[in-house]
Amino acid sequence: MSSPDVVKLRRTSDATAILTLARPDRRNAINSQMAAEVADAVATIQEWGVLVATLDAEGPAFCAGVDLAELETGGAALDSIVESLLAAPVHWTATVQGAARGGALAILAVCPRVLAGASSSFGLPELSQGFFPTDLMSTQVASVGARQAFDLAFSAAPIDATRALHIGLVSEVVADDELDDHATALTAALATASPDGLRAGVAAWQATARMAVPPADSDA
Repeated sequence: MSSPDVVKLRRTSDATAILTLARPDRRNAINSQMAAEVADAVATIQEWGVLVATLDAEGPAFCAGVDLAELETGGAALDSIVESLLAAPVHWTATVQGAARGGALAILAVCPRVLAGASSSFGLPELSQGFFPTDLMSTQVASVGARQAFDLAFSAAPIDATRALHIGLVSEVVADDELDDHATALTAALATASPDGLRAGVAAWQATARMAVPPADSDA
């Protein structure tokens, strides 16, 4: 019997789509199945010709980071998801409800727009679990600067959405019950832009984001 899908994809208009992490029983923790399904979903988005998409999640948490049950392969799964998001000519708006932890912050770091629900929270808890999130630091430094990124990692404590906005981890904080509608409005407006202009802007963003992503074979 095959495992149930852990990623959902729906086309919301000719120009927009929503990719949803759908593993709520595991707080949308990243595993190899999720990575493979994200890659397939992104390929479908490209086939549709969609240039503007939303990344969201089911359940009370956006993403708990790498699944500790697959810790040995979880890093590769996270790298695969980051690469899928960066390899396609798509503008991603991530919408965060609930907790975003660990590897989730690497995913958010490569999305050009991150909307946070007012009750959401963010953190790098790895040090409290006995190891330092070295592999995540380059993307976090690029997002919020070295001092803020390392403070998150050394404290291992979550920060709220207001603090996340203050340090530049997210683009905007929105009331929880308005988050989906606000994301829909923003993506619909962006989808009316020139396709060539969108592609150029996305390419510029991705070139900048890639400078902070370690090579896949890096031990850093």
